Amino acid sequence: MQISIRLHSVLREKLPPDTKGRTTLTLPDGATVYDLLTHFNLQNNVVGISVNDEIEIEASHPLRDGDHVEFFRVVGGG
Repeated sequence: MQISIRLHSVLREKLPPDTKGRTTLTLPDGATVYDLLTHFNLQNNVVGISVNDEIEIEASHPLRDGDHVEFFRVVGGG
């Protein structure tokens, strides 16, 4: 299945500069967000995840062909 990926801010460093943080990956059926986290060497507790514009996605969320996944840095403060 084909998954569209976008990495925001400093996470863009995980991809070549000319991609501007965007790529498409082919994953096997049954793949989850966790598989993408592993692929990009990201930790679930330091990134936010959006699948098809839905935020607060769990790593166990199953992916489907054509999904659009975005990873972004979580900012905290007080």
